[in-house]
Amino acid sequence: MIDIRQSPQFANFMKSLNWKVERLNFANVFLKKFPVIGFFAKISRPPENLTFGEISKLFKKYRIFSLKISPNILTVDKNYYLTRKKFLEKGFKIEQSPFNPTTDIFIDLKQSEESIFNNFQQSKRRGVRKAIKNGIIVKESENYDDFIDIRKKQYTPMGFLLVNEMKKLWENFYPDNASLLLAYRSKKPLAGILLLFYEKIAYYWYASSLSQGKKLFAPTLLVWEALKLSKKKGCKTFHFEGIYDERFPKIAASWKGFTKFKEDFGGQKAVYLENFTINL
Repeated sequence: MIDIRQSPQFANFMKSLNWKVERLNFANVFLKKFPVIGFFAKISRPPENLTFGEISKLFKKYRIFSLKISPNILTVDKNYYLTRKKFLEKGFKIEQSPFNPTTDIFIDLKQSEESIFNNFQQSKRRGVRKAIKNGIIVKESENYDDFIDIRKKQYTPMGFLLVNEMKKLWENFYPDNASLLLAYRSKKPLAGILLLFYEKIAYYWYASSLSQGKKLFAPTLLVWEALKLSKKKGCKTFHFEGIYDERFPKIAASWKGFTKFKEDFGGQKAVYLENFTINL
């Protein structure tokens, strides 16, 4: 399973944000240069064939002062314990503020739509029906500025800081690897989801809603429509892109609310090997 962060589209996205991208044994390495001290580097969900020897060469080539890595390994994988042990033996420490989600929910899209819907908690099935009754209509849209406006309002007064990254992501993934769903009432956009697609996996990348949209259950209907759209596009799995991880109770405390929201759609909990960091 190749993660979207290892895709050419994501590499181009990071370049557009002024990161340098190095290819290391089929892995994207993202580097940011700082005056005097050298490079900060991060490797997000690399393929398993990336070796510590290759990482060591990277340190020498770029004078890296800090590296963060999030292995693409689940705790149920047979090599989980050995890989974890190797990282610690090589001097890496467990990252207490993970830069990639360490726990997720996967929904199997190979099921029928009926089975997917029936796996929702009763509250979510009811929420879908309430949203429809409330006059919420979900449409696939190209009006990305409408979604940006929703997200800016949700994160007021700091929402303006999100705009550049959101635009660059859209430019590098749309139209082949991204879809935008917006929820309307009386033609007014109230909520939205940005989906990314790569290697038959759908990613719930950004989601935002105005308070009115939440009251009318727009986010619930949006997820249902996102699942159907992802299945229609041929995706086999839907990734919710992060939930609360009890291994990091302080840093992830604010995730508890939307974790409950995501859990109620069914799916399988997936726990990754921790993120690691090393400083030189």
